[in-house]
Amino acid sequence: MNIDQIRKHIDSLIKEKGKNYRSLSMAIGKNEAYLHQYINKGSPLRLPEEERRKLAALLDVEEQELTDIALPKTISPTTGHSKTSLIEIISSNPAQASSGFLSLPLSDYSNITSASSDHIKMLRVNGDSMVPTLKDGDYVLTDITSPLFSSDGLYVIRLASALTVRRIQQINSSEFLIIPDNSNYKGITIASKKLEIVGKVICLLKTEKVA
Repeated sequence: MNIDQIRKHIDSLIKEKGKNYRSLSMAIGKNEAYLHQYINKGSPLRLPEEERRKLAALLDVEEQELTDIALPKTISPTTGHSKTSLIEIISSNPAQASSGFLSLPLSDYSNITSASSDHIKMLRVNGDSMVPTLKDGDYVLTDITSPLFSSDGLYVIRLASALTVRRIQQINSSEFLIIPDNSNYKGITIASKKLEIVGKVICLLKTEKVA
């Protein structure tokens, strides 16, 4: 199943078990609208590991049934090598499965974030809308733990049914400005209720060819 099918499957399970979004959201330690946003708006894109595990227990199903990928873990490779963290590489098309994982030594990963690697996703930048900050082919790491606006900065958002990187600035309590860093593109104003944040960008991975 792809991620859209997973959301529909979870929705069916909730109804089948006689549960509701509100009570389950609170039972997994989230606000009462959390599962409604996840199932109907796709935010977050995927349930983080801790919430997924709790929800599986509440619905009395295997955790794997609630995700479209083999569950990644922090692994210990061959003896003599440092531990490694696996970061899922997600597609700009939310309907597509992940394209693999980035493996980072745990020592390097811990310099980037203290969050579980299951909460960090990697996205390839497409196009030139974020030049000079990011160019086509660069990557970003984004924290999906809390898909909400926290402060002005770079975010992965859902825009025109695709995932993309943009700079977000708050105008007031009900409006935000979505800004492409490339001056050839215009920023747009969006109502807060229509802004779909996947996560905040925490690291830029630049790709440069060596002659």
